[in-house]
Amino acid sequence: MKKCILIFIIMILTLTGCMRKEKMGFNTRDKMNMQTADKIVDCINKGDVDGLYNLFSTDSKTVNLTIKEDISKLYRYLNGQIETYEKWAVGNTTDIEKGKNSTYYYSSFKMIINKVEYYLYYIYYPRNDFDSTKEGVESLKIVKVDEDDKYFCYWQDMKPGIFLPDEAK
Repeated sequence: MKKCILIFIIMILTLTGCMRKEKMGFNTRDKMNMQTADKIVDCINKGDVDGLYNLFSTDSKTVNLTIKEDISKLYRYLNGQIETYEKWAVGNTTDIEKGKNSTYYYSSFKMIINKVEYYLYYIYYPRNDFDSTKEGVESLKIVKVDEDDKYFCYWQDMKPGIFLPDEAK
């Protein structure tokens, strides 16, 4: 009987130790996602084209060669400093296979620039063991709240790079 209790205790400790370890990994990725949002906002406020460009994944930069030009257009469209922003919704998807792991976040924030409300949407891979060229920001979209329905798309339909509303082109 003592042997069974000892085995049971060891199993419980092993299982809870693994869960705690993985939870810590996800907490780190959640923190990285929020830091990415802060970096995006900081780049917009500074008008830092290179800083925002460097947040994009190698894959996005290879697939979409106009990201730098699109960042400049985006900054002209926004024309101001972000006064406030708040997390609106965050989701993530994680694939785990044979010891490899890929997590991506699809995040939305509500922000105000010159008393105009915007939604900031982005897809971000903090980790991708299957294809490290995808690590970083994949897609970025900023639209006015009152035009959100006009430019609606599903997360999986967002293309690598920056989405520009008609007004920004």
